[in-house]
Amino acid sequence: MRVVLLRILVFVLLLIGLALLLDPLFTSIHQHGKGTKAQWLWRMHQRSYDAVILGSSRAWWNIDMQAVDSACGGRSINLANNHFTPAEMLLAMKLFVRNGNGARKVLIQVDHSTLTEEQQGFSSTVYDFVPFLDDSLVYGHLAPRDPEWFWLRHVPFWRYIKYNFKWGIEQAVLSALDRRPVPFDSSGSYFSPNDRFYGKPGLPYTPERHAFGNDLIDLLELCKANGMEPILFTSPYFGLEIPADAREALPGVARAAGYTLHDYTDSIPDMACFNDNKHLNRVGGARFTRMIARDLICPATR
Repeated sequence: MRVVLLRILVFVLLLIGLALLLDPLFTSIHQHGKGTKAQWLWRMHQRSYDAVILGSSRAWWNIDMQAVDSACGGRSINLANNHFTPAEMLLAMKLFVRNGNGARKVLIQVDHSTLTEEQQGFSSTVYDFVPFLDDSLVYGHLAPRDPEWFWLRHVPFWRYIKYNFKWGIEQAVLSALDRRPVPFDSSGSYFSPNDRFYGKPGLPYTPERHAFGNDLIDLLELCKANGMEPILFTSPYFGLEIPADAREALPGVARAAGYTLHDYTDSIPDMACFNDNKHLNRVGGARFTRMIARDLICPATR
């Protein structure tokens, strides 16, 4: 029995030693790799922009920042990401500012789900920040919200075991070889290649209690404190069946907080411009990009 216990102890110690060795190695590889917006943002320092886009996939897939720059003669980027909630937008903007970056305008995409109490937490996209838990800003933003982040940060290599589908051996090898795919262009934009419509003729909407959550308020204040004008907008839907009182709720909530909401919910009624009820295709994205540039980013050039 003593020999068995000794072998188990040696095995456990070897595992701990391996974890202590691999954790900083994987962290270094992933921090300097490509493939996610978090990695891209990590490398962004001392840059100045005319406009920054923040939001979920409805802002990421639907707006072409290179076309904006051509129309406005400026420099802009798209920091939006899949499923991004206000808490994740706030973290991205904290890193953006901390790294010495700035912009004249920050366009923040909100919609009927963003401005509800249910959407004030995190989505699965927050795990894009797993390799950056050694950063006190990232850890300080995440740790108070969920005890999971304590264990991911302090147990060697646990973060890369638990989220191996995103930060595992395959991704580490591809990153080390600089072969990991990057799903966005140099401006952070991505247009889905799907041109068919996969949605439904109408999208029922059940009204919820709309409000500005603390994360959205902090995001707006962070922008203003750093000389950036925050602008709120919605992306187009197709066939959103929303009652009149709910339709007025979002602009009313924005006005109560001292902001104007630029509502593009019904701005593109053509189904041929959509992939589904919530996402534009390339034709619709190009059309919406022209609207955003004309109305919000460089209206003086009209």
